[in-house]
Amino acid sequence: MRGYSLIELLIALAITAGLGALSMPLFKQQTESLLLQQASSRWLSYLHQVKAKAQRAEDNIMADLAPLEGRSNVFELATESTYSSTSPLVFYGVSGGAAPGHIRIMNNSSTVKVIISSKGRVRSCVSHGPALPGLSLC
Repeated sequence: MRGYSLIELLIALAITAGLGALSMPLFKQQTESLLLQQASSRWLSYLHQVKAKAQRAEDNIMADLAPLEGRSNVFELATESTYSSTSPLVFYGVSGGAAPGHIRIMNNSSTVKVIISSKGRVRSCVSHGPALPGLSLC
């Protein structure tokens, strides 16, 4: 009887290992999706704070995009924007208007855009890749 229980254990381990191997790509895709959503939320939160600060101060405030840009070695996300040192992202005082443009957040399979309109509306959407929960397609 002892021989049967060892064989049963090996079969159960083989089935578990096979199921684990099959689920890894799905797990990786879900993790990448979650990281894109988190990065998008971080950008939205930061830009809404800068806009609110400009409105409270009733003054033009330039958003500092440097701390959030670049490629993260941990998450393999990259960011690009239409803004530069010669055309920065500025929120204009009481109106809350802004210099229009977008920030792209990318990984290997998807791209999310954070879009800033001239009226100061800030939103995010998926511009490339599969749809992500909570984010509409551009």
